[in-house]
Amino acid sequence: MVVNVAVFMSMVGIASADEKDVVNFTLNHAVTYDDNLFKLDRNESPTTTFGKSQRWEMINATTYGVSINKPYSLQRFKFDVNQTSYRYQNYNFLNFDGTNYDIQWNWSLTPYLKGNIVFDRQQLPNTFANITSINPLTTNTRTVKSNRFDFDWSPQGNWHLIGGVTELMVTADNSAPSQNNIDFSFKQTSARAGLRYELSSGTSIELASNRANGQYGQSTLNAALVSDEGYEEKRQELKFNWLLSAKSRLDINASYMERTNDNFSQRDVSGWVGSVNYAWDVTGKTRVNFIASTDLFPAQAIAYSYVRQNLVAIRPLWSVTPRLVVRGDLTMRERTFDGFAPAPLAEQRQERSRVASVSATWEPRRFVSLGVMLKREVRDSNLINDDYVSNSAMINAGLTF
Repeated sequence: MVVNVAVFMSMVGIASADEKDVVNFTLNHAVTYDDNLFKLDRNESPTTTFGKSQRWEMINATTYGVSINKPYSLQRFKFDVNQTSYRYQNYNFLNFDGTNYDIQWNWSLTPYLKGNIVFDRQQLPNTFANITSINPLTTNTRTVKSNRFDFDWSPQGNWHLIGGVTELMVTADNSAPSQNNIDFSFKQTSARAGLRYELSSGTSIELASNRANGQYGQSTLNAALVSDEGYEEKRQELKFNWLLSAKSRLDINASYMERTNDNFSQRDVSGWVGSVNYAWDVTGKTRVNFIASTDLFPAQAIAYSYVRQNLVAIRPLWSVTPRLVVRGDLTMRERTFDGFAPAPLAEQRQERSRVASVSATWEPRRFVSLGVMLKREVRDSNLINDDYVSNSAMINAGLTF
């Protein structure tokens, strides 16, 4: 799918830079072929909406940027900014130029009191898999801006007092809260505080509380649609990172989430979310990650108020040589669309999806990287015209100088 471009480019990097380099300039080009761009059922055609019969698309993405990484005493300053031009062969109304940056000050007053000040922006193409009402007059991007301050104070060695404040803004330009979509715009400010205990072996346990106040970006107060303007969200979090051995690690993350809407309690959502990740270094060159997770996505859709997602995945990695790495991904996902609905469907929406991919990256020189990816997605839904099959392939080349 289209979002492969951004995911793959961030995964392979743009060629490895020397850690001693303070300034690096990067140039990358990726070409993606997708045989079902809009994630349409086999009975659907894009002709009605877009006036064209082509289901396939060829996307060219060119990225150029600069990164600065400078340590100074106990401090480290990072500046990474790039721009990517996305160009579509058939559906050029989707063309856009995305500007991304990651600016960080990894501050430290003493070795025992440190933290981060981060300004981050990512503007990427969004998948059409989660959009049921496509607007042909706009691009399909998702922009995430995050400003964060956090601290870690460890006056007693193993004990860490942690906390921070985050401002998050998400803009999805082809979706609105009232539509039956998962992605939509919102902004929120959150504060987090907690306690972590670390053993010398590398095992740690963390308890934290998170509280956020947010606004739905494109929603207005509407009694008929029971759509709200804002919300308050609380999370109680437990993280347990267990170093089982020199070759295996278990990471557990569990949270209880409560979202309360400002005006309509019918839309309130609460429940457990979390993940388990078991990482196993089978050999010195091979690693396998086994992942299971469950999540809740509150919404303001007319046919549901939240989405429950359950996921399992196997993700192996093989370092064939120090310069050649092969990765795999097999992910299975189940979603149930539930909760209060102003206009409920005749049958509760449920879907299953399977994603399989394999990729390889090769760095023949320190400043050159080459990559390739093959991917297949399949979704089965109980709703008519909601199934799809998508096959995509990508090649990628990058330079760092």
